[in-house]
Amino acid sequence: MDTKLKSSKNNYFLSVIVYILVIMTSIGLVASYPRISKLANEKEKPSYFEDYNFQMDLYKGSFVLYKDLLEKEQNKDIPADEIFFKEYKGYSENDMTDYSFIKRNINYEIGNWNKVLKRELKNLDYYIIDKKTNTFSSNTEKKLSDLILNEDNKEVLNDLDNYYGYYMVIDYNEYGEISINKIKGANENVISTFLDFQWKNLINGDSDFVLSNPKNITIVYGVPNDLKYVDRISNYINGADSYAYENIILFYVLIAYILIMFISLVIPFRKSKDIIGVKNFIKIPFELNIIIMPTITSLLALSPNIVYETVNNEWVKESLVRVGIPFEFTNSILMIGNIAYWFVLLITAFTAVLLIKYIFNKGLKNYIKENTIIYKIFRLIKRIWTKIYDEVTNIDLNDKSNKIIIKILAVNFIALAFMSIIWFLGVGAAIIYTIFLYFVLRKYFNDIRNKYQILLEATNKIAEGNLDVTIEEELGVFEPLKDELQKIQKGFKNAVNEEVKSQRMKTELISNVSHDLKTPLTSIITYIDLLKDENISEENRKLYLDTLDRKSQRLKNLIEDLFEVSKATSKNIQLNIVNVDIVSLMKQTQFELSDKIEESSLKFKWNFPGNKVIVPLDSQKTFRVFENLLINIVKYSMQNSRVFIDIIDGNEEVYVTLRNMSANEIDFTAEEIVERFARGDKSRNTEGSGLGLAIAKSFVELQGGTLNIEIDGDLFKVILKFKK
Repeated sequence: MDTKLKSSKNNYFLSVIVYILVIMTSIGLVASYPRISKLANEKEKPSYFEDYNFQMDLYKGSFVLYKDLLEKEQNKDIPADEIFFKEYKGYSENDMTDYSFIKRNINYEIGNWNKVLKRELKNLDYYIIDKKTNTFSSNTEKKLSDLILNEDNKEVLNDLDNYYGYYMVIDYNEYGEISINKIKGANENVISTFLDFQWKNLINGDSDFVLSNPKNITIVYGVPNDLKYVDRISNYINGADSYAYENIILFYVLIAYILIMFISLVIPFRKSKDIIGVKNFIKIPFELNIIIMPTITSLLALSPNIVYETVNNEWVKESLVRVGIPFEFTNSILMIGNIAYWFVLLITAFTAVLLIKYIFNKGLKNYIKENTIIYKIFRLIKRIWTKIYDEVTNIDLNDKSNKIIIKILAVNFIALAFMSIIWFLGVGAAIIYTIFLYFVLRKYFNDIRNKYQILLEATNKIAEGNLDVTIEEELGVFEPLKDELQKIQKGFKNAVNEEVKSQRMKTELISNVSHDLKTPLTSIITYIDLLKDENISEENRKLYLDTLDRKSQRLKNLIEDLFEVSKATSKNIQLNIVNVDIVSLMKQTQFELSDKIEESSLKFKWNFPGNKVIVPLDSQKTFRVFENLLINIVKYSMQNSRVFIDIIDGNEEVYVTLRNMSANEIDFTAEEIVERFARGDKSRNTEGSGLGLAIAKSFVELQGGTLNIEIDGDLFKVILKFKK
């Protein structure tokens, strides 16, 4: 026990150390966030405005804005195909070529581009002007037109430069040819990319379709330094910022992983496998582990975003506030969440290394056998196949029912084979075979029905109360049911006997309760009548009052015991389980009953261990058990005999034995003496409730122990057993 307890404490201590190290490493990673942020901000970031997809969005937007401007000039809706579709190469105008699909495709694409421009690029400012009509359109109060009209005004240009992080001026001439006049916030090389865009890249890649570019317009695009909306632009810029964190974070994470893996490698396997939580995790089937561990590890890809959002975005805190968390606690919650995130990742890495060590120590072959679902399924299939094979190869040909089944199957196989050979004539053979099969099955069915009727009649007789029914006939397939029916008969007889015994015990119980309650109550009534005599002497009055007090106390104790055993039987008792030294508790009971023990002529032999014996028990209830048992010994033991009280400390259990010689002949069983109101003297001359042993047994069993009684002649032995 001491070795196991020491080992358990060592495992617990090691688990605490490991988890503390992982938590401290997680805290260290969170504490490095400011340093990571500083290094990331110093790192050069890629420009979103040079991104191919962004330039493509601007190119597409030009067509959308051109269409809107034409509709504004003509004050009507114009289908996109009427503006941009020109011809299909290789066909004359008289050809009946169906262009409806292409036109629908053009209209659909322009519609999608319009949604992107208006909904997903809300931070994009634009200004468009028709160079012939001077009709213009803009979505901003800022005068982007100054980049065209006042390009020599340095003050105006400086104002725009301060406001916009990016702008670009695109010009379409009367032939639809593109040129870029000004650009800020992006490399000049993007101009060549922009100029390479063509319709065929955007619709279906068919170069035979000739489509028109916008004509005679100038478009100015601008993106402010301070973004107002959450859209593609803001998401990409934030993503670029978080991307700058990636390499830096991976460096810190690599150091943390190396530390955790070093710890997992240093700890001996025989100790590491008993770390709390690890043992259960490595026992998970391999197939689930290869899903769980990579899934958790993949969360590492979120680390740049997590660090960036934690350090730079106040909206996270605002979101926490909106759900009811006080603002002063938001930092703490963010830190705890980040620590938990890193803890999960690091403990997964730690466990993964231990899993590899476990596989090497266990052996790959043994690990596959014990920890893979596939192997277990294979074994199940093999077991099922083996069972089927055994069933087939071990058919008892001497069994009548098996013979009948085999004969029917053989005849059926031959008949079906014959009918399949003779083709058309097989129809007549099938009719004959069906008629023959009918008569065979009818005969077999009638036999089963008759045997079933015999079984049913016997069952009905048993249900009516006749438990001596016998079935002499052989029941064929129902033969096993005949055996089961005989078992039921035996069970019914035992149940009836138990019920008779129960009724007898109830009668005795009522009689005993009545007697034990009536005796003190009668005495109380008698002495009250005596006290009513006015001529009674003071000495007698005092004597009568003492007797009343004693009888009342006995009645009270009896009623309390009744309530106690009732609660114990219904398990309606609140236990206060604590670590109890059972040796000290027995000594305390000995001291409390020392007067009664000394008054008796009994010689008590106490045999206790020298050390403490700690057991999780309810001290009050256990004291009551010891008290009841010792009082019984004092009451019913032979005068001048020896009494032996032993406490034995086992590895997992504690035994308490009490042995005494009975003063009267023991004419009862061990089962009877623990019944309620049962006494060693059936004359019931001794005082007591007769509930002592019943209460003791109930209290012991409620605490997970056992109370057994052994009787050998007049030797009475009680054995208590408690789990440590």
